[in-house]
Amino acid sequence: MPIIGVFIIHPKLQTSRFDPSHLQYASQKPETIMPPTFAVQQGKVVFCEEEGVAPTEVKGGVSAQGFAVVSLFRDGYLIAGYLRDIKGIWWYHQRNKKAKFVTRDADGFRVVDEDYGLDRDHVYLEDRVIPGADPSSFSLLEISQYFAKDKYRLYVKTSSHFFHYNGLDSASLIANGAYVTDKHDLYCVFDTLSLSNNSKHHERVQFSRLKEHNMLLKDWLAKHRPDTIGWWHPDYPFKSDDAEQIADDWYRTSNAVFFKTTSGTQRTFKETFNLVRGADAASFEPLDSHHGRDAKNAYCRWRRIAGADITSFTPITGFFSRDKNAVYFNSYKVEHADPGNFQVLRSVVPLAKDHKRVYVKACARTSWPFGYPDDILVAIDEADAKSFQTFGARGVWATDAGRVYLRGEHQKKLDVGSFRFLCETPTNCWAADENGLYRSNGTPRVSGIEGRSFVKLNDFWGSDGTAVFSFVTGAIQKATDAKTFVVTDENGGARDAAFRYRIDDGRIRKNKL
Repeated sequence: MPIIGVFIIHPKLQTSRFDPSHLQYASQKPETIMPPTFAVQQGKVVFCEEEGVAPTEVKGGVSAQGFAVVSLFRDGYLIAGYLRDIKGIWWYHQRNKKAKFVTRDADGFRVVDEDYGLDRDHVYLEDRVIPGADPSSFSLLEISQYFAKDKYRLYVKTSSHFFHYNGLDSASLIANGAYVTDKHDLYCVFDTLSLSNNSKHHERVQFSRLKEHNMLLKDWLAKHRPDTIGWWHPDYPFKSDDAEQIADDWYRTSNAVFFKTTSGTQRTFKETFNLVRGADAASFEPLDSHHGRDAKNAYCRWRRIAGADITSFTPITGFFSRDKNAVYFNSYKVEHADPGNFQVLRSVVPLAKDHKRVYVKACARTSWPFGYPDDILVAIDEADAKSFQTFGARGVWATDAGRVYLRGEHQKKLDVGSFRFLCETPTNCWAADENGLYRSNGTPRVSGIEGRSFVKLNDFWGSDGTAVFSFVTGAIQKATDAKTFVVTDENGGARDAAFRYRIDDGRIRKNKL
């Protein structure tokens, strides 16, 4: 078998960061080289995973003509990276042993941080174009493994998520570990990017090249960004020290508006004043406890509601609002919602409907394909809006013509035809169908109860004829005789052949007859 060449991953590639100097090229036979390697054999590009294992052809269309390795890195135990052939740049991952075409601009292509790629016109995450990203200004933020930026926005990459975040001051962005800040707000990344202004004055440095780990983050920022007039700077113009309450959690100074949040326990109770970016202090007016507006924009807490029509904008309830054109939840437009027919339903989770769709709160991308995750309102697939209804004061259980729902999630094992909502207790909401008895918290189905014959006796007791069930304790009363059990009053009193029962402070007390 003729060997044209072998492209070797140097042992130094065991480190998480790739350096082009870690690649070598050799015209040796594969069996003499430590794997993993790329090779060109019989006009095909192959990947040699380990010694003694037959090479695997790299599928997808990458050509042996002009083949070269641009960069590689280890993704756990697997190899991934960018390749090049006569057509252009390709992305490869050992997981599927397939190359995906990226760009024809091979000469203008460069790699940043393993799986970011840039050509003259685009920024790529692996093989996908990041819409709107600017390659000329794209760069990594130092002292963190999570963040990059361009002149437009912040980019966040974790082991399981990638997203971008708009609305920050890109020029002043600086990171330290999982924290990133611009001149106004501090954020922390985990599954999403969370506002962390309550940590501004006590969080300590997570990473430092200068052994500054004992420094407060605000002091570290003052040291390394002394010329940026940010929240850590003594001359920062939007301090909340003299803010006066307008209404509810809305406050203002002469030049800024703030939304107050509280956190912690009674012992560690803390108030944080979050700047409402762009709000005009002179014309700002609160509309309810979560919404406000000024002469140009509407706001939900500290965020501007993009595209809202000021003249027709009105709050509905909670984080819900609308104008003549759209419905909004938590400052985000609810896709496809009809403001003229929109109805917020009674439910412990945000749940609503219009004449076509039913909507529920979900932590999902705020835009497609790489918007950051946050609480938005999404349509429930295949829910029938006309027949959809919730039950009880909390609205935990719901049905439509064909399904049962728990907190807006379809319960596939429950039968809507025989579904019955039973009652609510402080810790649970109860329902039944022909197959069983169900609770809203914990494991849904209550074992040991026959649903078809189960009868709710009152808000305290139920029975299927062979077992007595307490809605208060959420358990079968094994020592109670179901055949002789009867309710004696509407306050939890009952008896069977041997005992009298009463409810006392959430517990069942019994006395012999």
